[in-house]
Amino acid sequence: MTQVAPRNHEAECWLYYGPVDQGDSESVDYDGLDPYWALSDLLINEFDGYRELETKIDGESVTIRFTYSKSGFTPRPTDAVAGDRLYELEINIQGSNERKCDYNLSPRHPNMRNSEGEPTTTAFDHTDPDEGLSVHCQPSNMRLDEVPEFLTRAVFELADDADLGLYHGYFDAPFGGRVSALERYVRITRSMNEKLIGTGGVMDRLAMLLSDTAGTKGMHKWDNEDERGHHHVIRHGSASASQLVSQHRLGGQLKSYLPEHPEEFEPDDPLYHPKVGTKFVGGRTDGGSVDWADRHDVVQELDERLLSILTWADIPTAAGGTTFVADDHFYAHAAADPVPIHSDPLPQLEAQQEHLLLTCLRDMTPADEDIVETLTADGGTHARDLSDETGLSLSTIYRCLDRMDGVLTSDNGHVRFVTDRLRREVRAIVESIDHQLETAADRVAEIVDQDVRQSASAAFDRWLSKYSAEFEPPESEGERPVVRIDTVLSRFKYTDRPMFDDVLDEMGTAWKRDGRSIDQLTDAIVEVSVDGTREQHRAATLW
Repeated sequence: MTQVAPRNHEAECWLYYGPVDQGDSESVDYDGLDPYWALSDLLINEFDGYRELETKIDGESVTIRFTYSKSGFTPRPTDAVAGDRLYELEINIQGSNERKCDYNLSPRHPNMRNSEGEPTTTAFDHTDPDEGLSVHCQPSNMRLDEVPEFLTRAVFELADDADLGLYHGYFDAPFGGRVSALERYVRITRSMNEKLIGTGGVMDRLAMLLSDTAGTKGMHKWDNEDERGHHHVIRHGSASASQLVSQHRLGGQLKSYLPEHPEEFEPDDPLYHPKVGTKFVGGRTDGGSVDWADRHDVVQELDERLLSILTWADIPTAAGGTTFVADDHFYAHAAADPVPIHSDPLPQLEAQQEHLLLTCLRDMTPADEDIVETLTADGGTHARDLSDETGLSLSTIYRCLDRMDGVLTSDNGHVRFVTDRLRREVRAIVESIDHQLETAADRVAEIVDQDVRQSASAAFDRWLSKYSAEFEPPESEGERPVVRIDTVLSRFKYTDRPMFDDVLDEMGTAWKRDGRSIDQLTDAIVEVSVDGTREQHRAATLW
């Protein structure tokens, strides 16, 4: 089975150009600002401030526009600039089918001053050389490696157009830079997209569960006004990224979206179907932007997260099927280098929350029941108002918060459930026909498939929670018990998924540790996903 290859959509990066000694026999014989003055002379004296050029780059028809704008920096006394601010050079390349890049070339030198004449800092204060060009790049539908390549080609196409020579070392390669944003995407059918955006879908579950992660900040937004599925997004930070995949650190967003006017497209048009993308945003990432040298690591992490989330939604990630819709840039082809698919953390996060809820509901006092039932109705209220509504003292309210820690929380006196998911589950209990909260423990135990008469510390229960599994005893004579494992396992050691054999061995050990006969388990049917394929086994054949 081949894995589909995502594509770049939009990105933002900075490239730094200047004379760098590469340690070879050729000496660097130009000043850092020489390319800036050369291009300024080309623009002003040869093109009178503007040039539009149609040409080809590697066989692709492109339009190059060359102009200028005022910067936020004042010139030095020695700079031959008419005016109170330095100029920035603007190069726009427009290729085929919305392939494009905007380049803003700005001079950098020591002791720069802003438009008010005050000293200011730049990235070149921390680089060697300390003088050169900082190029702000905003590409669309281009590989990151193409961004400096197209700039080089555009510069020399412009110079050739004016029949002028330009030193090729100026833009041979950037000596450094930063990546501050990148989106990787696939396009899937609208029907498949429901598994992401629908009620109880992956995006809904992610938003509810990640909101309980300490130290995180995020947002779940949607826009179905013009068309269902028009724009759904979850914004998150680094802590949420690592909660999903332990070694991930890039903050950003998960998006599912249609074009600006979705009603204009028919089902046979690729744009009728939504893009699904994972985006890195430096402003939501611990440490901010990423070094240009690590740009391929950004692509790797985004692809891992995107394809893993699709897998968690039971959306196939194989190329060549009926899931993906090719467009002008996303070809739905197989990836040359497949990325690891990480195990779904959501069942385990859900089980942890439900187990916590179970424990708290077991130990509730009558006063706790009044507080919890009140909060399920309004979602949250100030402690003083809660005291007035229930007739309980503030000290009773805060003692309840201590007992219900992890289920209820207080933010500057505003009392609410930690996550909306917990509130929904308790509200469903409250609104049931016999909504007596004293039966809540048994009802929540059914959700997590635990027997409330057993100890919460039982080894088999801990095994069930660890691997997001459930045990279904036989309902009648002649039926076999069923063990369902939601965590995706693997038979290959090079993945980060739990090993199939190890997990099954742990199951048998935990069962026996609780004092149960292994003969009671050997007849069970084990349902499990192994490397993405759902399998059934009789437990007796696994040991």
